[in-house]
Amino acid sequence: METENNITGRRALLAGGGTIAFGGAVAYFASRSESGGQEYVPDTFHTSEETTGFGVELAGRPIAGDADAPVDIYYWTDYLCPFCKQFETETLPDVGLDYVDAGQARIITLSYPNIGEYSTPSAVWGRCVWEQVADTDPAAFWRWHGAAFDAQSESGHDWADEERFTSITEQTEAVSVADVDACRQDRGDAIRESIDTDIATAQSARIQGTPGFVLYNRESDVAGKIVGAQPYDNFADALDRVREA
Repeated sequence: METENNITGRRALLAGGGTIAFGGAVAYFASRSESGGQEYVPDTFHTSEETTGFGVELAGRPIAGDADAPVDIYYWTDYLCPFCKQFETETLPDVGLDYVDAGQARIITLSYPNIGEYSTPSAVWGRCVWEQVADTDPAAFWRWHGAAFDAQSESGHDWADEERFTSITEQTEAVSVADVDACRQDRGDAIRESIDTDIATAQSARIQGTPGFVLYNRESDVAGKIVGAQPYDNFADALDRVREA
């Protein structure tokens, strides 16, 4: 995927106004063997019912990190997206350690189903897993989340179906398949509406694919955009610039 990095005022970003490039907008195709291939599980979590200054609705979305962290990382993803898996294995573990676990940023996982037929159902699975464990064992969501990306097939997106996601859920400690299925039945329509909201927010920031990111300094109202599976150095540079703006 072609990558794009920009920093701008929040209102300009939403309006499609002028931007200042982060620099180094290069595609990143490092193999898993070039990293530790770690699965990131955050140290801290919280829930929120607020809508942020950038216009992102937080209710029902997985949030990792300190509620008082100065920078929000809005992360639009699709469980069928191979570039998202690349970000998860190559970049997220170090970003999580150096920024999220260190209290400098919090990451909000948002849905942007755009790859295949099972993209939206898989997003509903993820939201329902979070709803079941957010108050009791939020780390279980991230274990499930990592397992979902690990299940990706190199041959395409046909691997994703009800049987595969049921198996992922059954094998994730502290996640009840029965409870998740009940959520999918009872709350599926509402969750799909919230996913539509995530997509609309992404598109207003001119993000049209996954993985896509907006980095938002809540105090200064400055935002930066990153698109694509960027290496850690690019991501850290962008975070530092937004944090210091």
